[in-house]
Amino acid sequence: MNNALFPAKTIATRRIGPRRPRGAHIAVLLAVLGSTLLPAQGQAGPLYASVSLGGNATGDVTLRSRSNDRASICDQYINPRALSVPGCAAPGRGAGDGWAAPFDSGRGFSAEAELGYRFSPRFRIALVYGYRSTPFDQTVSSTDASGVDFDKIGNELSTGEESLGTASSHELFAVAYRDWPNRSRWTPFAGAGAGFAKARKDFSWLWARSANPEDILTGRDQPNAEEILGNLAGTVSTGRSALKDTTAGFLVLAGASRPLTDTVSLAIKAQWSRFAAFDSGAYGGGVLRSHAPNLRLDGSEPVSTWTRTDDTDRYSIMLTMRFAMP
Repeated sequence: MNNALFPAKTIATRRIGPRRPRGAHIAVLLAVLGSTLLPAQGQAGPLYASVSLGGNATGDVTLRSRSNDRASICDQYINPRALSVPGCAAPGRGAGDGWAAPFDSGRGFSAEAELGYRFSPRFRIALVYGYRSTPFDQTVSSTDASGVDFDKIGNELSTGEESLGTASSHELFAVAYRDWPNRSRWTPFAGAGAGFAKARKDFSWLWARSANPEDILTGRDQPNAEEILGNLAGTVSTGRSALKDTTAGFLVLAGASRPLTDTVSLAIKAQWSRFAAFDSGAYGGGVLRSHAPNLRLDGSEPVSTWTRTDDTDRYSIMLTMRFAMP
């Protein structure tokens, strides 16, 4: 692979579009919810509710992809004689292929709504709904190619890049807390929990060949090489997809709270979460080498892609308003 043409890290980091306050409507909803939860004067009971707003940070994220594409000479739109090429109709297409897109860390918005029950001054449990939105807005070069994709990226492409827009998630956790009451106005607490997240990543890609047939190496050993080079030059594979998966996770947190009234308290907390690997499942769409995303002129052998990330860590700092129920 030509490393000068396709560096291993971000080549032209840019915004996919203007950052939109995707979490703004969630923040407004939680603020309204918080005001409705403010209890009337009276003795606080064991049941409480809280709302939290803050920010999050996620480390570097590498999206590793594979597809069931074949070599370009096996594409009937590019090579009309594809079915006569040895191996172009063999099973197991896409085996051993793959590539990666390494993105830098992202920072975004976090919000939570919590319903809890206090067993004693020291122990409580809660069910926590969370929403996270992290705009990466980066475009990077495709790298770490293997199999047929190594030949594509190394020999065919003048541009090979992928873009990650906003990563967001809706989460539900069960959390157990331990409080340490003391003589000061601040009460330290810690907690741990487990749950799951419905995650989404806005993803797009662009692979483009040189418009000059002389720059194309693929197919030069075929009897109809001139036809293949002419058909392949200048083609583009591009598309956009919302990648989705549901992943399990756990969290640990620590913070301190301070009472404002008999039934309302303010808290600040720092939270670390880890989620299991994200697997998008098959997705397609867009165009493949400037034609419909399949390999045969009759529409058969559609090409799909699968994308995965390893376990993901996230750090959050949030301000919390807690309301004890009378």
